[in-house]
Amino acid sequence: MATKKKAKKAELRIRMYRVGFGDFFLMTVPTDHGPQHILIDCGVTPGKTKKGDIGTIKAAVAHMAEETGKKLALIIVTHRHQDHIIGFSRAAEIFNDFEVGAVWMSFWETEYDPNEKKEKKKSLASEFQDELTALALGMQSRLAMAGKDDPETNEILAMLENATGVDHTEFAVKGGASAKKPGKGGGTNAASLTFLKTGLGLEPQYYMKGDKPKMPKVLKDAGLTAQILGPPPPDALDFMKLMDLKKGGVGQYLGEAEDGNDDTFDPFGTSWHAEASEYQDSAFREFDRESKKYPAVALETTIQAAQPSLLFTAAKTLDDFLNNQSLVVLFTFDDKKLLFAGDAQGGNWEYWMYGGTPEKAPSVDKIIKDSASILGHLDFYKVGHHGSTNATPVSAVETMGGNFASMCSTQEDSFGSVANESEVPRIPLLDALAKKSKIVRSDQFAITLAGSEVPAVKGSPKRLPKPKRGRFERGSIYIDYFP
Repeated sequence: MATKKKAKKAELRIRMYRVGFGDFFLMTVPTDHGPQHILIDCGVTPGKTKKGDIGTIKAAVAHMAEETGKKLALIIVTHRHQDHIIGFSRAAEIFNDFEVGAVWMSFWETEYDPNEKKEKKKSLASEFQDELTALALGMQSRLAMAGKDDPETNEILAMLENATGVDHTEFAVKGGASAKKPGKGGGTNAASLTFLKTGLGLEPQYYMKGDKPKMPKVLKDAGLTAQILGPPPPDALDFMKLMDLKKGGVGQYLGEAEDGNDDTFDPFGTSWHAEASEYQDSAFREFDRESKKYPAVALETTIQAAQPSLLFTAAKTLDDFLNNQSLVVLFTFDDKKLLFAGDAQGGNWEYWMYGGTPEKAPSVDKIIKDSASILGHLDFYKVGHHGSTNATPVSAVETMGGNFASMCSTQEDSFGSVANESEVPRIPLLDALAKKSKIVRSDQFAITLAGSEVPAVKGSPKRLPKPKRGRFERGSIYIDYFP
């Protein structure tokens, strides 16, 4: 008599979908009720070079829907950048049919003041996000209408597109006003946020450092726990300074960008307005050594020359604000420690690593005991900010133990450059992580969809690394890690 084969025991699994420059992770937890799934972000952005979006996110969402039976125990949205949320609106026809148990979002997405929720009074965090978006859209519109095509302008536009989810080439200009349109791939950040906050039939839970998250029962009963390490709370000194952008180091560069009516960039405001002819003295002109005279160079030429740097500073500051709002979650399951850091940058990391005390010299010896223990006993690390140099601090890498696995969802040549040491992913960072862990990059493995191949980047390894604990496995459009 033939005996039935014993079913393979379900395993804890972390899946990284290859979508380009963006995060799309699916964690599967074995439970008595069958495998339960946690979606952590779903987005992509084209980047400065327009190579970041490889056109696979809809196919990846469809694959994930089939894998999960359109049931997710939990969705975690780390922050509102396009490369983390655009998939929710771009693949809306798929997500609309999902059954979701809970949604976790950063405190900075809190819609209403908890004390006045019935009156629908907006929270300070929500007002702050609205102002950030208005500033980004105004700035994006002006640059798009200026029509410049140079590396610095393209990088600024890429950062702004990531903040708004709107492709700058899709701005329709009529009578000096701009109409916001979705990017070429469809969807916007605003549409994704609306769906996540109101379209699933449940209210998101908003968390910050120190909060105890409410774990869905099916995951809690299976033994999964979570610790919220970031973002910092609203009373953290550095974040309180951000509540008024006009005084916080961004608005002063953008003037009245949010009104959308003027296509000129006004970095200082009307109090600084004057005719250039009033300032035709040597203070605003360079001395010509050959003629031994000061050429008649208008003040506006000097101001215009300075504008790209001012714009870049403003866009970069805005980008940093959003990244530092990231949820940072440490999962524990069967004594395995799994760290998902979103796009958290220095301020977010240092707050939880150093116990809320700002550090001018954030060295390893100053990291508090609990944080050092977390970093020293990791089993898995989702590499922060796609391998960017402004995430995963040196002190964090130095404190990390060995023999863990890490995954970096990224796309080479999307942002930054090797020349100014800002390329993403930053190779020295990945090399440092490789000394502590077995690391896998999403762009190092080719995928084939409907006969269309997306190649691996040049110099990629031919096979997956073999970690000392657990294993990697390769699928058609993803890489799996089993801790």
